[in-house]
Amino acid sequence: MTKLDFLKSLPKRECVYIIFSRLTNVPYVVCNESTFEDEAFLFTDEAEALERAKELTLAKCPAVAVKAGQKEILKLFADLYIYGVTGLVVAEGNEVLRIALSDIVRRPGLNNLPENARPLENPSLQLSMMYYLQEARKPGGVAADAVDQVAELEEEMAVNLIRAKYLLPIKEVEINGKKATQLMMMKIKNGDVMVPIFSDVLEYGRFKRDQELKAVITDFEKLAGMPLPEEVKGFMLNPGGVGLVLTKEYLQKELQLNR
Repeated sequence: MTKLDFLKSLPKRECVYIIFSRLTNVPYVVCNESTFEDEAFLFTDEAEALERAKELTLAKCPAVAVKAGQKEILKLFADLYIYGVTGLVVAEGNEVLRIALSDIVRRPGLNNLPENARPLENPSLQLSMMYYLQEARKPGGVAADAVDQVAELEEEMAVNLIRAKYLLPIKEVEINGKKATQLMMMKIKNGDVMVPIFSDVLEYGRFKRDQELKAVITDFEKLAGMPLPEEVKGFMLNPGGVGLVLTKEYLQKELQLNR
């Protein structure tokens, strides 16, 4: 199978399978040491995809094969851009292809749009969170020989967190005849109450169910200074994806360190 053969076959394929990390709930990624492409793994055969997910799981990188049907394939490739993925490792039998994502789908340029009309995206942030959490959340904890590497990944993620803008869902309500803005709140597994925030329109779309919700754009500094009810511990970034907890203390600490 050549790259051209694969590209020509895509419109006729009933489905493909992509490997997702169970530690992040988004595509599993690796950095190609030769090309420095940030690659996701795609399979045309379900059994092969399941076997790869099993291999990763046994290597303490819990993974799952996610199916994309024919109508979902092009959307999958477009979504990968938002995650910061730039390449695909495509496996079919004994054949393995490495394909740049731009060879499969081209996204419309957003730079020509006014800034307030562009959909919010943070591919650098998404990618740095994926790399960090794939390591930091490994079963059994971080290996002794990987501590320095994981610390570097966390530092890179923190820089991207501070530079990013976020979608904050709100609801406009009426209290005693006056209009007010209400923050959304959610309870996470350990019982803590958090405010959900989102790095991009893709993650916000995975969350939004209430049509009365609106999303306002905010930044790290405004989040750090936002008055929250005493019972709220902080923010959860992308609850349907990486689910990164950002406590009020963490926000203040990183803001002070990077000023």
